[in-house]
Amino acid sequence: MNLINGLDSMQAVILAAGEGRRLRPLTEHVPKPMVRIAGKPILEYTIRALPQEIDEVILVVGYKGEVVKEYFGDLFKGRTIRYVWQDAPKGPMHALALAKDFLYDDLFLALYADDLYDPSDIANCMQTVPVILVKETAHPERFGVCLVGEKGRLISIFEKHENPPSNLALIGVHLLDKSIFDLPHSPMPNGELNLTKQIGVWAVERHIQVVRAHFWHPIGYPEDVEMAEKIVARFNKTT
Repeated sequence: MNLINGLDSMQAVILAAGEGRRLRPLTEHVPKPMVRIAGKPILEYTIRALPQEIDEVILVVGYKGEVVKEYFGDLFKGRTIRYVWQDAPKGPMHALALAKDFLYDDLFLALYADDLYDPSDIANCMQTVPVILVKETAHPERFGVCLVGEKGRLISIFEKHENPPSNLALIGVHLLDKSIFDLPHSPMPNGELNLTKQIGVWAVERHIQVVRAHFWHPIGYPEDVEMAEKIVARFNKTT
């Protein structure tokens, strides 16, 4: 992988403050990213999927964040781990903004902590900026979906629409630069700041490249955990 502008290192911000109410009782004592898949927390799979050039990970934690810190410590698999605390569930964009002052370069990778990704897909988005990863889904009403124009440019985003105009779901992996923090925030009806909506606003004035992923397994319900166990088991058999 060749990082943009000759960079040989980069930070990743992983949003890991989710409580995971839909995963109860699995999340009664641990946050959603720490739910185990084949004996390992979901978050560990996320960190392992990062390109090797990511040398520091900023974890934004909240609900039972001490469980995350106890497991990963300050150094995990050769990567420095830094913790930022989101004291209240104010949305993904709020969580991302909390990490702003800890970013040492203009470019950074931002992703969610509670889905399964393919390392090659993440590597494929590191050639230009900004980039979002998407994947076709059979249930587009459950996710933010996007319309894509010529040369893969993001046109617009529809967040959990009853009749979504697309089946291209945003899978929560983004290569961004700090100018995303300069946009005015537009809170959702519940007061949270939505990262997907912020990217949609950004696309009005900025060319945002859409890259299609080959694999993505979102984890929102107990049955998704069961399927993740099977996916990991199949992967382990072939490696």
